[in-house]
Amino acid sequence: MRLLVPIILALLACLCVTACSDDGCYDNGSSLPLATFCLNGSQQTVTGVTIMGIGAPGDSLLADSSSLSEIYLPLRASVGTTSFAISRWVGAGTTMAQKLHDTLTLDYEPIAFFHSAECGAMYNFQIHKVHCTSNGIDSVEVITPLITNSRSPALRIHFTSFSL
Repeated sequence: MRLLVPIILALLACLCVTACSDDGCYDNGSSLPLATFCLNGSQQTVTGVTIMGIGAPGDSLLADSSSLSEIYLPLRASVGTTSFAISRWVGAGTTMAQKLHDTLTLDYEPIAFFHSAECGAMYNFQIHKVHCTSNGIDSVEVITPLITNSRSPALRIHFTSFSL
């Protein structure tokens, strides 16, 4: 009987140790496209940028007259398209400063994805098409069409260089 108590305690300790997992969910749980900004062909910080979601519920302001080199653009899983209003001041600090307004629209397919028991389910997004106006944006390049929760850039937004 004396031997039975230590054996039971050892078995309970083993069960407790094996039941605990240190594989917790440390990944980014959201699949958001990371957009980087380019001027003159290279990634740069762009000043005076305001970005808002169009038709998004609640407050959709993502950046307000900020200096940015990249930003995450949230997509809605309930629809297959999301649009953003992007404004940028050019010639700031001069009497000829003007604000250029553009619209960026992403057409995509939301794909339900089960990551793991710790992280649960999430959505990935397959980008099919990108549309944008060209007042201050020269072009938008899709680097990675499948948006997962990795931190790699998915879009490259090339802004037009203006010298006022």
